[in-house]
Amino acid sequence: MMSMRRYKEGANRSQSMLLPPSIEEYVSNENPIRAIEAYVESLNLEELGFQNSSGKLSSGQPAYSPASLLKLYIYGYQNRITSSRRLEKEAHRNLELIWLMEDLKPSYKTIADFRKNNPEALKRVSRDFVLLCKELGLLGADLVAIDGSFFQGNASKKSIVTKTKLEKSLKALDERIEAYYKELQEQDSSDDRDGLKSLILEENLDEKLSELKRKTEELSKKREEKIAQLQKMENENTTQLSSTDVDARRLNKGGGTVAGYNVQHSVDEKNKIIIDHKVTNEGNDNRQLSSMGKRSKAILEVDELEIAADSGYYSTNEIVNCIREDITPFVAIPDKSKAIKDQGRFTREEFKYDKDRDVYYCPAGHMLTPKGNGQIKNGLLRFLYRSDKKRCQSCVLKDQCLKKDTNYRNLYRSEHDDIIEEHQKRMLENKDMMKKRASIVEHPFGTIKRRLGNEHFLLRGFKKVSGEMSLIVLSYNLTRAINILGLDSFKEKCQYWVQKHSKAWA
Repeated sequence: MMSMRRYKEGANRSQSMLLPPSIEEYVSNENPIRAIEAYVESLNLEELGFQNSSGKLSSGQPAYSPASLLKLYIYGYQNRITSSRRLEKEAHRNLELIWLMEDLKPSYKTIADFRKNNPEALKRVSRDFVLLCKELGLLGADLVAIDGSFFQGNASKKSIVTKTKLEKSLKALDERIEAYYKELQEQDSSDDRDGLKSLILEENLDEKLSELKRKTEELSKKREEKIAQLQKMENENTTQLSSTDVDARRLNKGGGTVAGYNVQHSVDEKNKIIIDHKVTNEGNDNRQLSSMGKRSKAILEVDELEIAADSGYYSTNEIVNCIREDITPFVAIPDKSKAIKDQGRFTREEFKYDKDRDVYYCPAGHMLTPKGNGQIKNGLLRFLYRSDKKRCQSCVLKDQCLKKDTNYRNLYRSEHDDIIEEHQKRMLENKDMMKKRASIVEHPFGTIKRRLGNEHFLLRGFKKVSGEMSLIVLSYNLTRAINILGLDSFKEKCQYWVQKHSKAWA
């Protein structure tokens, strides 16, 4: 006879049991949730601009403390619970939240309103935590890596219309309206009302005319709406418009499309703390380098700073702006000569510039001399250098240099090419910088999106989305600081932060 397999037995549901005698015993002394408590209690929320933070008496039911709601949200964003309805539910059943909230159970609307109504205050508290990290020596302030990542907005791709699509739709509407008008004119000028047709046919004709007029009016109304949308795009200098979130855009990268935002982060090398972030809706990063560098330098309060970024940030103007601000950029150089290489021709890099004589020398040793007074392109003053036709025609290397059906070679040099050449030299001397950049900045994005599950926004519009992003960054940085310092040390540091703030506020 086969013996029965034994299994572990659960508790008897009918057995009387008691929860710990006090809420304090719901969480252990080693629980990281105590770090949230310690940090939020170190803040002057009125100074930071949170609503209902003055503590003044008012008529009606007492408001929930902004400290309690801030703790709730930090916990939520650290534990993949970002919905106000889910947070309301967790406040009733989650022992950690019951401890953190001191058994307060706000409604989902109260929770949602706190996040929606305090975007600027949330940005300030996120910045405050970076200052705390700086005070605690968690920031190196030598090298900062910058990167951008797409986050899904609270809008669908279908809700976003492009200028090109609107113009095509408007053209199609005009064609349909014109066709209906033409049909109306034909019906009005027909001989169907000469009395020879029956009353029934005449009534059918009236119905048809009425239907045609209705359709024409509907299409005309749609046309007016689309014209208004195009006018709004013109006024706002944009090529896209969303009917759901006015600031969200269709963004494309790596074959994927996102209806949302491009979030910029700058991350300190020492401990991968996010020191700054900015929400944009631009589809690429090539206008973000200098602004992110200047913001990071101001936060770190340093005279000089090194920043690293991938080739998506490469821009002559941006690199020049960084140098002017005492920021040394390390930006991967995109291969813009690939098409020429594929044709088997000499690239621009194979021509040598002689600064003293202000000429270029081609691979065959012939000169390209300056022509004209320069021209402006993309905000840069460029100067043209051209080879001699006769020399080019007799040159044995002309097939490797000239385009088909051309007699000479043109090169352009911008007013800032000296700075760009220094940048190219710097990149050659620091070949491992791009690997270092990836190890610094891609860690936070991976943690935020994969471990914390924050890949999309619940709020809409730049202002509110920026506040929500600040919550995400604060939750990441807080977790990072606890992992580096340890819970007890972090709580001690928060006490020090309280004392320092108290003196500043006094």
